[in-house]
Amino acid sequence: MPTSAKPRSLSSAAGKITGPITAQLNYIRPDADKAPEVFYSGGSSPQTYSDEYAFMSAEIADCRTAADQLAIHTNGFELANFPTQHSNFDDEQAIAGTYYDEIKSIVRQVTGAKDVFVFDHTVRRGQHGSKRKPAHHVHNDYTEKTALSRAEEMIGEAAFAKMISRRMIQINVWRPLVDVVRRSPLTFCDASSIERKDLIPTKIHFPDTNHVGEIFALRKQAGQRWSYFSEMTHDEVVLIKGFDTQTEGIARFTPHTAFEYPDQDPSIPPRESIETRTFAFY
Repeated sequence: MPTSAKPRSLSSAAGKITGPITAQLNYIRPDADKAPEVFYSGGSSPQTYSDEYAFMSAEIADCRTAADQLAIHTNGFELANFPTQHSNFDDEQAIAGTYYDEIKSIVRQVTGAKDVFVFDHTVRRGQHGSKRKPAHHVHNDYTEKTALSRAEEMIGEAAFAKMISRRMIQINVWRPLVDVVRRSPLTFCDASSIERKDLIPTKIHFPDTNHVGEIFALRKQAGQRWSYFSEMTHDEVVLIKGFDTQTEGIARFTPHTAFEYPDQDPSIPPRESIETRTFAFY
């Protein structure tokens, strides 16, 4: 079973990296009247956004000492301590082997789901030249439409048809690949603090392909509650719920984004992380 992570006593002399933070998050503007769009470069250049996006100030609570009060089905995200036996995060085939098995076990233990399918992962490195850097836009990875179509695609039409009558959830498992996160942490919008009408379908354009994806962006509104876990370690993971077929009394969508500390120490190396995507059935 997961264990609660202990509070850290580490600190940064050059900038605040624990406690409540006021940061700039890339939302959808409250007055936006068009569908937003995201454009991926396919290379080391950052993705670009349509004019519906804008950076706006948000208060972000440090939930390090209250982690045991946040749960995947209530708030949409949950912190747990799960050291990994995997060490080579540069080898894509190795990740898809032993590390995927660890992820399946984590999702089963935290969510109580019976069958877990790992279908994808992304290693993000913040340094110059990386093709996948931390994502600085508030988003939920799937909509109702794309969650179901992606599950059918990845699990297989025949297998999916046999399982679709069961409750299905989509869970991302995010792990730092640095000893302690002191740059570009993740923040999560409490699923119980958002209204469905403020989740805005957003097109994602990929280079050199006709495929256009769809995610949810978030329109900023009063009452939305943001949290992060200060100084996450390599032994910790955050589970993030991107979809749930159950529609009542449950967290279904969890907008999240990387953010930057306002007084970031420039000497701290960029953040590195891996996010692993799963579908799970009860």
